[in-house]
Amino acid sequence: MSIDDPLSALDQQFENEKRSTDPVMGLLADLASILPLPWQVDKIVQRIIRHLGADRLEKIELTINAIRDELRRHEDRLREMATTDEEQAEQRLQEWLELAKDGIERAQRTRARERVERIGKILANSLVAVNVPKADDVEEMMRVAMELSDKEVALLAELVRVQGNMLENTGRVPRYQAWESWRNGNWGDTSNGEIESIFSKLESFGLVSRLAAPNNLNIMADIQNRYGLLKKALDFINFAQH
Repeated sequence: MSIDDPLSALDQQFENEKRSTDPVMGLLADLASILPLPWQVDKIVQRIIRHLGADRLEKIELTINAIRDELRRHEDRLREMATTDEEQAEQRLQEWLELAKDGIERAQRTRARERVERIGKILANSLVAVNVPKADDVEEMMRVAMELSDKEVALLAELVRVQGNMLENTGRVPRYQAWESWRNGNWGDTSNGEIESIFSKLESFGLVSRLAAPNNLNIMADIQNRYGLLKKALDFINFAQH
């Protein structure tokens, strides 16, 4: 497998997507043609159809471009994969294309360009990773990428910076170390309330865990909640940002 193979496969995927029929647009077109709609409503429906088509193709192209740009940073790794075991590399590419198709479909369901680009990075990095991630794990990372805003990812990345090297084989940071290291995080001008809201959301995705306060603290004191990093978060940041 050469560097051109995954890129050519992506281009073919893009052409297939362009030729496929979007069920939503098909239903709207049927609505416009069958119902005796007033001309104003008919024009609105046609405008929606055009918008959906343009928006859909834009997101497909954005995803593929993000994958392409990231893969070009890993040309040496792709060549290494090809020369080590060509048959295995081909099998890996075919399995990856299924993930790419899933990622492209997901990208069409979000309005945010940065989330589309993160999906592209996750897909590219999943192809070149030395330790091949499970397909379920890649799908989960793409699901998370669909739900997190730029600010939420930035705060998670900051926690990775602070606690990433403390992760143990258990997949978590020891509680006391996590508690003490929290103060080293640069949370910018984010209010305590917003930090709590963001990290509560991150916890719901299994990326962080809220820490119980040390026993020597006054339980009556108004202390901000602190969070410990989980391995799933480290993997997500490594795939989505690097």
